[in-house]
Amino acid sequence: MGPVQLERRRCARFGAYLVSLVQTGPVNHRVPGDNFGHPWRCVRLTVVLDGEVSIKTSGTIEVLGPRAAALAVGWRPIEFTSPGVTVVEVDIAVERTAMRGTFDDSPLTVWGPEAVLPGATASALRELVVRPGVPEVREETVRVVEHLVGAVATCRPETRSTVLLEQVERSRVIQHIAAHHAERDLTPAVIAAHFGVSTRTLHRLFEGEERTVCGWIAHERLRSALARLHDPRYVAVTLEDIAEMCGYGSALALRRAVQAATGSTPSELRSRLAS
Repeated sequence: MGPVQLERRRCARFGAYLVSLVQTGPVNHRVPGDNFGHPWRCVRLTVVLDGEVSIKTSGTIEVLGPRAAALAVGWRPIEFTSPGVTVVEVDIAVERTAMRGTFDDSPLTVWGPEAVLPGATASALRELVVRPGVPEVREETVRVVEHLVGAVATCRPETRSTVLLEQVERSRVIQHIAAHHAERDLTPAVIAAHFGVSTRTLHRLFEGEERTVCGWIAHERLRSALARLHDPRYVAVTLEDIAEMCGYGSALALRRAVQAATGSTPSELRSRLAS
């Protein structure tokens, strides 16, 4: 979970899986995408036993209560907030498992409390960790852990909440574009950095949609330009200034965009308004 005022942690390693039973006091900690402090590529499965924790990553927030679970990649920034919680954590060295290469497109997967498998897996792992003394790590025990965790990690839900989460993320991106379309350096890379995701992930969020990220930037700039060209209050404003107000690099870029969309030049639109 990260540094907190009060934390009790008991750990045991089973092959590529580091299992921890963690009890914390109040926590508000941001992990910078450093694979949860490990020197290897890590994915973390968190199952809540008691209490509540909020997980924020890639512009999304999920609140987990008892029996709920989340699977988060360690190479994306992530933030944990909780008034106090008990969880089972499993840090998976993915490159040492058959799951390598399967998490690039899924920064966060969530199971609700109604899902049986994550909770049952956490209960079994907890029993392995809390036994007195150093947990005995035998080959058959490692195989059991591999099967349990592997079953959870590879049976990720495609739920309605995932679809809604994508809709919320798209809406947030579109709102950001609308608010910042006048900035000439607004690009998919800049937007992706703002939301803490890769450019590839940002583009994938709009796959199959009516407009791409670049399409939304162009749409908002054109909408803003046309509104001003049709507004009598902007009659005395030069095309160069309107281009600057709408995020175009020049009056020529403004002219090309307007003409491509309407079949008329900005000057022709203004002439119609005057007549």
